[in-house]
Amino acid sequence: MNDILLIVPAVNPASQSKIINSVIIATFPSSVAVLAGYLLRDTVESISIADEQIHPLSDDGLADKLFALREPRIVGFSVLTLNCARAYELAQKIKKLDPGATIIMGGIHPTVCAEEVLKNGADIVVRGEGEETLRELVCLIRDRKNYRHVSGISYRIGDAIFSTPERPLIEDLDSIPPIPYHLFENDLDKYTSFSTIFGSRGCPYSCIFCSSRSITGRTYRFHSVERVILEMKTLVYTYKQNSVWLLDDNIAVNKKHFMELCDRIRQEELHKDAFFIGSMRGDNATDEVLEKAREANFKLISLGLETGSEDLMKVINKGETLAEVVEAIKRTAMKGIPVGTTLIFGLPTETRRDRWNAIKLVHSLPLSSVRFNTLAPYPGTPVYKMLEPKGKLLIKKNWENFGVQYMWESDDIPYVPDGSDRVELIFDTMFANVAYYLSFDKLLKIFTLPVSGGNAVKFKTKWYLSFMESIKLIKLFFYFFFRFLDVTVRMLLGMLKRRLVRTFGKNESEK
Repeated sequence: MNDILLIVPAVNPASQSKIINSVIIATFPSSVAVLAGYLLRDTVESISIADEQIHPLSDDGLADKLFALREPRIVGFSVLTLNCARAYELAQKIKKLDPGATIIMGGIHPTVCAEEVLKNGADIVVRGEGEETLRELVCLIRDRKNYRHVSGISYRIGDAIFSTPERPLIEDLDSIPPIPYHLFENDLDKYTSFSTIFGSRGCPYSCIFCSSRSITGRTYRFHSVERVILEMKTLVYTYKQNSVWLLDDNIAVNKKHFMELCDRIRQEELHKDAFFIGSMRGDNATDEVLEKAREANFKLISLGLETGSEDLMKVINKGETLAEVVEAIKRTAMKGIPVGTTLIFGLPTETRRDRWNAIKLVHSLPLSSVRFNTLAPYPGTPVYKMLEPKGKLLIKKNWENFGVQYMWESDDIPYVPDGSDRVELIFDTMFANVAYYLSFDKLLKIFTLPVSGGNAVKFKTKWYLSFMESIKLIKLFFYFFFRFLDVTVRMLLGMLKRRLVRTFGKNESEK
């Protein structure tokens, strides 16, 4: 019997088609893994984990996992905006199977939308960091005691919703046990990003589009170098991983700490057996930091370019200039480290000229991995709070259109800047992605490098020898082709219509 079931719900199929999903990297469920390690240390003996990215739950499978739990049964969900619909669906099914089961939902979306989540099947919402809160809840529920004094939760009694005071963030990150990778080792080959670790939590900056600040605010905390090295060794030597992804929002907030980590990687000779990947800001990427990263065998550093406009950098409150990021990209590439970046189209006050200038800028830079997204003003972010009260956002049921690549599914992207045309914005974003990779060398990178395609897609080694993989790619090609063709035709017709209106309107006014 298991003490608790932790579920990672599938992304809403209306948000991401099965054809696209078939080549998207299965992201290691690091948040659930950290929670599992925390509970296993001193709270529970056994945990069942269901990750629908790799093992979709059938009704029978859900029932089997539920009834394998000790009573009173506890089910926890890690919920993001894009998978909240599936979380709500599973919660309703669980309640039909066992009305006495306690359903707990945590993560960024429940933190900022607690009332919505409680009205859609959750009994308790964990707000903010969940480790200590979930531990307390499990102990109290298991002993059938009152949990209403637990800090950092929202809960419902009948139709009434109550919230307790916020829980302080964990100060000593080393007090959190290492990720129990053994719980996932049977599915190691299914996670392209299995070898992921957290070296720190938080970011002291205030970009208006970032949803992570809803949990960590502007705090920044980091694990000791010794702890990070220990987890790296586990991944490289126990699980034979040849790469390690640092999931930190910014690996170089504390430059001294990051450089010490790079030195230890070399001292332990980990750089000979694995390469490393991480993200940082342009204003953190000093020559000294980059040299240490190169020596430690970093094979990709992502630097958020976001836009090609200095004015828009101020609008999004990036706290650094476009020139600083551009210069950092060039210096990073000169060090021999591949560089990745992402850009956001559809920012407030953005014009079409801004987008095309960004496309030109990206093509002039020595980048190895690029992804152009449309703005998704996630609930709780400053940009959401700026736009939603003004009625500027299109919010579909269960936030299904709040995906940064939703333009491949539908025209109903959540936000279009004033003065911009919706179809033109979608076309520009599609065109930017397609045009960047429409060359032999860049296509080759997608199919051969472990870090390309915007860090979102990964093809199996020797995919061309697999009939099923080849069929998958053919389907993907035609899906993209017909969607892009449809948007292109409608954009051109829209431009023609507007030109005709302007021409004939001018002629009528002259008569």
